[in-house]
Amino acid sequence: MATVECETRHLTLYYASREHAEQAWYGIIHKIAPLLGSLRESQAIVGSEEDRAKREYALEMSKRALITPCQEEAAKFLVSGRYELAIPGAIFAITFIKDIHGNGALDLVPPYLQLAEANLGLGRLGKSEEFLSLANWSILKNPDCSQVIRSQLHRNFGRLYLAQGKLDDALRELTKDVYCLSLEKGPEHVVTSGGYYHMAGIFYTQHRVECALAFYDKVIDIWYKFLASLRSDSTLAEDISESQLQEGVDMIKYIEHTRVKLLGDDHIASAEAKYTLGLLYIFIGDKKSAFDCLTAAEAVYSRHLGPDHPSTRDVIQVLKAFPHPGDDGSTMNGSGVALEEMHHPVQGLHNSEQALI
Repeated sequence: MATVECETRHLTLYYASREHAEQAWYGIIHKIAPLLGSLRESQAIVGSEEDRAKREYALEMSKRALITPCQEEAAKFLVSGRYELAIPGAIFAITFIKDIHGNGALDLVPPYLQLAEANLGLGRLGKSEEFLSLANWSILKNPDCSQVIRSQLHRNFGRLYLAQGKLDDALRELTKDVYCLSLEKGPEHVVTSGGYYHMAGIFYTQHRVECALAFYDKVIDIWYKFLASLRSDSTLAEDISESQLQEGVDMIKYIEHTRVKLLGDDHIASAEAKYTLGLLYIFIGDKKSAFDCLTAAEAVYSRHLGPDHPSTRDVIQVLKAFPHPGDDGSTMNGSGVALEEMHHPVQGLHNSEQALI
């Protein structure tokens, strides 16, 4: 029973609790209220057949226009770990998609997966499995579904089974995830690396540390090659979304933390992870974090490999092209002079093929 009224200039909505109302408002309503208000208005039933057809067409186009922003908002909150705020956007997307395409439409799979991921993050494993089953049903009804969408389904099932302690089932699903993405993107693509990363986590849980480290090595290698290749072909980053870049940061940070824990902060492998993370920070524009990672990597390389080693020279070259971040948030060169905007982050990368040991 509704106990809370959420009133705006465009419409009034009713919720069971204040918590639900606030989640809906901050999750999506505050951005789509004007369009949503027009959709909720009572439609006139009089007029010619042509007038009714125009109104129906306008309504459908409005609903279509709302699907993408709803899913984008849900994705943004999933990346930031604010799972409760991701749910309203995904639910509205599902509502609009069903109105346009009906139940079982392939377009329902992405928001179903978003709801599954949000509920998994909130520890609601039963709900997560329910939405994954709905996504699976839609995929089964659409055999022409892309391998990317299939991989997302398998990855989410793998994460669910991991949370449930079904490690063998989780590994099987993640193997399917990597296989599907390998067919679509290739086994060395940064999107595929997520499957390797989650498989490594399972091996680590099983105390198969060597296997876990080997898969973590694969993730670092893929991301390093991607970042190094951008200097010659910047178009490679065009199909990488903001959420995928953030996922890359999270993965490499965790791998760096794990390597430090198992091998020590002064180990070459730990420095390798710091260097790759620094390159990724440069690309996404986090200058201070990039400088810290690159400086730490350079110190380890210089200490263990010497200043003339190709790997050490490579890190030093990137640091020279990368200005020192000032205390006031500006960037400073070696003389303490404030610099304007940096050049493209990959311009300073040269001779990087041998940077990894």
